[in-house]
Amino acid sequence: MAGGSGTRFWPYSTPKKPKQFLDLTGNGTMLQMTVDRLKGLAEPENIWVITGERFIDLVSEQCPTLPKKNIVGEPMPRDTSGAIALAAGLVQAVDKDSTMVVLPADHVINDKENFQKNILEAVKVAKQNKFVTIGVPPTYPAEIYGYLHCKDQPESGNAFSLESFIEKPSKEKAESYLRDGSYFWNAGMFIWKTDLLMKALEKFLPEHAEMAIKLGNAYGQENWSELASQTFEPLEKISIDFGLMEKIDDIAMVKATFDWNDVGGWLALVELLGLDENKNSLQGINVTEDISNNIIITQNDSRPTLVKGISDCIIVNANAGTLVCNRNDIEKIKPLIEDVVKKTKKCE
Repeated sequence: MAGGSGTRFWPYSTPKKPKQFLDLTGNGTMLQMTVDRLKGLAEPENIWVITGERFIDLVSEQCPTLPKKNIVGEPMPRDTSGAIALAAGLVQAVDKDSTMVVLPADHVINDKENFQKNILEAVKVAKQNKFVTIGVPPTYPAEIYGYLHCKDQPESGNAFSLESFIEKPSKEKAESYLRDGSYFWNAGMFIWKTDLLMKALEKFLPEHAEMAIKLGNAYGQENWSELASQTFEPLEKISIDFGLMEKIDDIAMVKATFDWNDVGGWLALVELLGLDENKNSLQGINVTEDISNNIIITQNDSRPTLVKGISDCIIVNANAGTLVCNRNDIEKIKPLIEDVVKKTKKCE
């Protein structure tokens, strides 16, 4: 899934080039890293990318090993349920006995070996006609993630029986989850047999199921884009968690034994970039003096950033604009980012 808008990373991320298409770590773009960690696990012809229509050429440019027909554009965003249902219809039209692995294209995972082991274990469980998700052991009491609550004992290996999905908690709740040990971060990864998913969609999201079958069977025809717009427009904009997974009783969870970072915002880069002796995280050409506890990102080498005498800030000098914010206020600026994006569009 590579269709997100990535507004949390403005001004590095823009509507024309959101987070999943950016190189935030120096190891390739988020999308490229996602495709790369599937090498040896899935052949290129079995990897599909669901993105926005306007990003099809960009995906093809960043992932030249993938067949162009496997890069599919949604005519409009309808949350994860729309993207996943569309993917199911496309995959089932190719192979009715297939097993799907659904992965967001904007996560950082460095331990490719254990990632693949966990996915293979999840596929094995899924082939027993079970819905499977991946749970990440929490390392701190995060309030920005949803959680998965599992039974204490695994059914086998790293596979647990899932008790419930839990929305983003308060700090107190998150602290209790961390102490408990049976709660995991919801990484938004899913594994299931495609026909099992289609049956569930028919029951809980019938319009999505109808869209999936129609577009899967029609894919490649000249009128596909027009048909896609007609069938997508009336769909409810709802996540796969709300629309489907929370309504299903028998779900398994495979415990992740790999590292995971969803890079949900600028603060998440600290873990990836590290800290200097004054607790600053720096990227790009920066000239600094007498600073501490800052995140300073410079996108363009021809426009260096000079910072002196500042602490506890996030400073991003990017081609699309400049962000200067106190670290403690970064989660409060979303409305301001939306406003500046609107103003930018008016000036285009």
